[in-house]
Amino acid sequence: MSASPEVLKRGSTPKASWSLALCAGLLGIGQNGLLVVLPQLVEMTGLSLSVWAGLLMFGSMLFLPASPWWGRQSEIRGCKSVVLAALSGYLVSFAVMALVVWGMTTGLVSAFWGVTGLIVSRALYGLTVSGMVPAAQTWAIQRSGPKNRMAALATISSGLSCGRLLGPPLAVATLNFHPQAPLWLMAVAPFLAFLLIMRQPNDPPLPPAAHQSTRLQITMLPYLLLALLLAACISLMQLGLAPHLKPFVGEAARVSHHVALLLSLAAASTLLAQFLVVRPQRFKAMTLLWLAALLMVAGLGMMLIAQLAVFYCGIAVTSFGAAIATPGYQLLLNARLSTGKGAGVIATSHTLGYGLSALLVPLVSRIYGEYYLINTALLMAMAFLLLSGWLWRKG
Repeated sequence: MSASPEVLKRGSTPKASWSLALCAGLLGIGQNGLLVVLPQLVEMTGLSLSVWAGLLMFGSMLFLPASPWWGRQSEIRGCKSVVLAALSGYLVSFAVMALVVWGMTTGLVSAFWGVTGLIVSRALYGLTVSGMVPAAQTWAIQRSGPKNRMAALATISSGLSCGRLLGPPLAVATLNFHPQAPLWLMAVAPFLAFLLIMRQPNDPPLPPAAHQSTRLQITMLPYLLLALLLAACISLMQLGLAPHLKPFVGEAARVSHHVALLLSLAAASTLLAQFLVVRPQRFKAMTLLWLAALLMVAGLGMMLIAQLAVFYCGIAVTSFGAAIATPGYQLLLNARLSTGKGAGVIATSHTLGYGLSALLVPLVSRIYGEYYLINTALLMAMAFLLLSGWLWRKG
């Protein structure tokens, strides 16, 4: 599906993509907002942290089969329809979750039907919202033109990071009104974005890049393993925040407030890394990877020290390292594999990393206790460090 030169000429004038960045930001708000209210959800529903972790990871795992399908739909129907479908799925999924949690809290819904409803909610989320960021990125590129591809992608990435930054304080602010208020906020927000996108024109697609016949080789697997380890490490760290804080701060409401502050600090640290290190391209890819590994190990080690101030510093250091790790192994893989193919397999590895985290949460919780989830994240970071060091010596 290609566009005529006349269409391309008309579409070459850069257009603002802030509305698309807003849509991507909703993902960040939903991800970090749910982590903030996780202690409240455990308390309200009576379901364990392991069950909730499995539900969250189930929705994320559905991105794996759904994203390629939405990619094809964006070529057939255009990016606007995919973004609107993603926003609709986002709205419905959080509305269903809010209703189910309300029913379980009041006793109108049993545990069995409650879990069933939550599974449906997360399935709706994974099967629809998985098209949001790829479609928004493609649409932003169409609006910016072929000469501004990197700027367009950066716009969407910044929107996602800002959403992760704003999600925790928004969740805490609404928690002051009602324990379930954050869920309803996440259901209402996409409706406003839906109305905004409805008024946007559906821009014509850019011509496809020259086709490259590529094949994934066994020598590229270390870079995919790095992506898997990073995703599992960060996921375990985030899920381990609440149980690790509970002995220090006590009640669930205070835990939620601290989790919100920690996630906001992590998002701010991520943005700082993007502006100070990634965009200026201050280091080579291998140096970037090695530095990221050292920072993650150091940061998670700090989080295990029994002092709240050091815990905060630790998550900032860990998040800074994780932010510069992804472009590190992405660039190293792209040197051996085409950019499109590389991005696809990296995304697959990230999803598998989230799945590994979902499997480890109940295992670690049963054997050692939920308090040791951050210890497990540190083991993942150490494996990341060892593999990075091996690649350093090899290269």
